[in-house]
Amino acid sequence: MSLRIAIVEDNARFRDTVRKVLKHAPGYELVAAFPSVEHLSSALTRPQTMAGAWDVVLMDIDLPGASGIEGTRMLKRMHPNVAVLVCTVFEEPSTILSAITAGADGYALKSSTLDDLLDHISAVAEGGSTLSAPVARKVLDAVRRFTPDEERDVEPVRIDLSDREREVLRCLVEGMSYKVAADQLGVSVNTVRSHIRALYRKLQVQNVAEAVSKAIRERLV
Repeated sequence: MSLRIAIVEDNARFRDTVRKVLKHAPGYELVAAFPSVEHLSSALTRPQTMAGAWDVVLMDIDLPGASGIEGTRMLKRMHPNVAVLVCTVFEEPSTILSAITAGADGYALKSSTLDDLLDHISAVAEGGSTLSAPVARKVLDAVRRFTPDEERDVEPVRIDLSDREREVLRCLVEGMSYKVAADQLGVSVNTVRSHIRALYRKLQVQNVAEAVSKAIRERLV
């Protein structure tokens, strides 16, 4: 069964690019497209709009009218089980963290390769969280910059991670996609996802950004 994907994007050229990519990618189907959050909101009021059946919504941020961050917050409030993958050109840490706080399950850049975009979509559809490599680096830099000096001198917290879990965590900190991490470690993508679920449980976090932040703050890698 194909992943059912909707997109909120005002750039017609990018929408068409995504449509063509998904059309020729087995296991993916673009089922709805909206040029703004307002159009999305209007569609959600119609009984025939099966938003609850969507697996992933690709959400731009710089939209006419309400921003994609507002759209993410609205969609997550109405349909919390629908995964939201922000897909944008913005790399500012404040924008990234605002999107994640609003409920985004992943944050990808429009400059990502098409294979990486599909990888990001699959990751959030399966309940994971994902960040493009440049985004992960921005989060990493922000965490380092705003960690007080006295916290850096504290003895690292001891969390019982296996060697493989620590390797996977290091891959997340370096901004690798699940597929790249799997290739790097010589394991399957499903194995990487399994380790990430275990990491979230042990670190008591909900997404990649929180995992990366905690790994840096507590010097786990």
